[in-house]
Amino acid sequence: MDDLYPMKRTHSMRFKQLKKILRNFGLLWQAIKKFNDDNGFFLSSGIAFNILINLIPFILLLLALVGTYLYNDQEVLNHIRAYLRNVAPTLDPKIIGSLMDLIESRQIVGILGFVGLLWFSTWVFGSLRIALNIVFRVEKNRGMLRGIGIDLLMILLAGILLLVSMILSPVITFLQGYQGRIPVAIGPTIQWVLKYLLPFILTYCMFFLIYKIIPNKKVHFTSALQAALFTSLLWELAKHLFAWYVVHFAQYSFFYGSLSTLVIFVLWVYYSSTILVVGGEFAYFLEEDRQSSML
Repeated sequence: MDDLYPMKRTHSMRFKQLKKILRNFGLLWQAIKKFNDDNGFFLSSGIAFNILINLIPFILLLLALVGTYLYNDQEVLNHIRAYLRNVAPTLDPKIIGSLMDLIESRQIVGILGFVGLLWFSTWVFGSLRIALNIVFRVEKNRGMLRGIGIDLLMILLAGILLLVSMILSPVITFLQGYQGRIPVAIGPTIQWVLKYLLPFILTYCMFFLIYKIIPNKKVHFTSALQAALFTSLLWELAKHLFAWYVVHFAQYSFFYGSLSTLVIFVLWVYYSSTILVVGGEFAYFLEEDRQSSML
């Protein structure tokens, strides 16, 4: 009889886990339906537009924040270039090269220029704030000053994430020098960490901060973590599927000619924005489910 109790306990735990997984799938289905009711594709297009027109000011601002005092500009640019290659599938290196050339040819950023970059960069998170407030059914928005303060906080946190990623990259690469002294195949492991794990962690942390901080609604730590994990995994899957589709099926060059690569990049930003909004819908239902279970 004593042996039956642990078995029943194990079956009970497995049943609870299965029930939780099925409930999360139900929440995901509700999130997809609410995405349609909230005109999610329209919200995604607004986010994508703001990202596209403010991408260069945002990179310039990160360069000014991180590169001026902590790293030289070239190190920051190389890190941003590597990250863009990872996050933008099938992006022509010429596009990245042109973007980096435009950034490198900038003049020294003065006080007025820095304020301008700061103002344009806040639009990226401002559009996220408007969209997620709709997703989370926020009845009362933050005031203008508080909203700008949240946008500035997100810019600061994005800079910190970039800095942490830049610090970890040389540390991990340094370990590669001990490849012959450590009895593991650390070389391929280091490459995998730098190419896949670090960008994924950076993306995951960014999604978490977006869902936790930006909406004018209290979102529990657990709900934000779960939604960020779902969004990060979905985004990684979409990235590889989109790259595979573009390489094997899409014929953008037939319609757009030399602009095909730019069109692909715009579409990817739009799809990424759509995934972010869907993740926000999922976070909304996760938080609703958590609050209802506490009653």
